[in-house]
Amino acid sequence: MDIFSNPMTVIENKESITYIWNQINNKYAFGLKAKLKVKNERIKVKSKIQFPYDFNREHTEYVKESEFIDINEDIRKKANEILKGETDYYVAVYKASEWVKNNIEYDLNTLTAQAVKESSWVLENKQGVCDELTNLFISMLRSVGIPARFVTGMVYTNLDDGWGNHGWAEVYFPEKGWVPWDVTYGQFGWIDPSHIKLGDSIDSGESSIEYHWKSSNLDISAQGLNLKASLSEKGTKFDPLVKLQIKPLDENIKFGSYLLIGVLIENLQDNYLSDNIILIKGPKVEENVKNVLLKPKEV
Repeated sequence: MDIFSNPMTVIENKESITYIWNQINNKYAFGLKAKLKVKNERIKVKSKIQFPYDFNREHTEYVKESEFIDINEDIRKKANEILKGETDYYVAVYKASEWVKNNIEYDLNTLTAQAVKESSWVLENKQGVCDELTNLFISMLRSVGIPARFVTGMVYTNLDDGWGNHGWAEVYFPEKGWVPWDVTYGQFGWIDPSHIKLGDSIDSGESSIEYHWKSSNLDISAQGLNLKASLSEKGTKFDPLVKLQIKPLDENIKFGSYLLIGVLIENLQDNYLSDNIILIKGPKVEENVKNVLLKPKEV
């Protein structure tokens, strides 16, 4: 990692970098360059964890509401409605993420693109960007006693063939640790290696940059952060995690039929796994993505 600033005064700690300037300049610049190696390692949950789970005061800070990840009666009611009767911890987390993914519209409008909105606002308005979808997902989990935290970072998007700012969640699994959960990308219980985690926090409104100054008749105007990332090299391909078989259901075709395709998906792993089945194009297809949760070795 190469840390720089102009003028140059830097204090590097384990969790932060402090830039200090004791002289008056018209402009200050600071930043860092780093080369990161991301491994595609997954936390494997191989057996059922009972839900609800008694954490016995563990991770209590991650089950409380916060400024933007708030919990009102509507959120609590909806979460309990979605998870009613569920006894499997992994399935409960999956159901909450699936509901948010299917019912909250990703909408990059001026209301949500420029400022983070509270979970209660997201549930009421049924729209948001990655921060808002993640906020509501975390609020729902916390309302039923499941610890979850907000992750800030960058991720690759094929919309502009590059990396952009992104937010997702990490959910705590007993005896396993923090498991990544990206509602926006539909990556439930895993994330692809293009995700670059820069930090985690209790609330999405926590800033990664803080400015403090003492002065007389002097003010500081801060510009936005300029984040850039590029791929330097790729690793080797890993073996398929699932097996897919696609079969036209020709025996069911009649006059008026549009698209009859059966998909058989087999989990080749001995752990819980979710995957997206995407139909690229077809007549009369309004929703072309289906997320499937598979238990160990399930077909």
